[in-house]
Amino acid sequence: MEKQVAILIDGDNISSKYAEYIKQEAMRIGKIKVCRLYGSVTSPSVRSWYPVMPLHGITPVLQISYANGKSITDQALTIDAMDILYSKGIDVICLVSSDSDFTKLAYRIKEEGIQVIGMGERKTNEALAKACDEFKVLDLIYKSVAEEEEKTRIIEPIETIPADVLNPEEEKSDVVISIPTESDIIEDIVDILEDDEWENLSNVGINISKRRPGFDVRIYGYRNMSDFIRKHRDAFAMKKVKAEDGIHEIVYIKKRMD
Repeated sequence: MEKQVAILIDGDNISSKYAEYIKQEAMRIGKIKVCRLYGSVTSPSVRSWYPVMPLHGITPVLQISYANGKSITDQALTIDAMDILYSKGIDVICLVSSDSDFTKLAYRIKEEGIQVIGMGERKTNEALAKACDEFKVLDLIYKSVAEEEEKTRIIEPIETIPADVLNPEEEKSDVVISIPTESDIIEDIVDILEDDEWENLSNVGINISKRRPGFDVRIYGYRNMSDFIRKHRDAFAMKKVKAEDGIHEIVYIKKRMD
């Protein structure tokens, strides 16, 4: 049965340029049942979402400030998340924010057996990323996809990556997400695989995502895990097997022992 997905976006914290990628990532998981954006009516960041929300089926949940300089967006998102938690019918919650204040919420959702997929920028505190089952680094995905589109001349990127994203050392978060190198990922795969045994590549990818918050092969310029493994044929063997439906194929890999 297809998983039911809820997307909760912190509009005060996340740029509208990621809207398409947020929806795409959620659709990889299952059927989107809830998609809401939370934000202050006075926030410039939220205003940029106004023309975008109708295009992507995003429901606005806008808030007013009851005191000067005090936003209640976080509280509104948290309350709705808990309502969703107890209303049942949702298997996965996509928590879209770079705000580490949602770390406790991520743990609480997981305690109820619901999967948490985090999405945010690289500046996100690693505590929030590790609290999620998986974490998608939106600015790196956006950058890699934009570069690929420029190469193939499909479309021009509509916005350049800000300097503070390209230079993570300038971020103000105490502990930002540590993005592994390609060599790190190869070492992880070798560690996961048993000697001379074939392993489902999909399971390998899931295992790495749990080990490495923010892992995504698109960051390294690959379309998928299969492309990544093909590039490293010297380290891994790969084979495809027909699934039980006789239509789809399952990819298996193992360590090369020679």
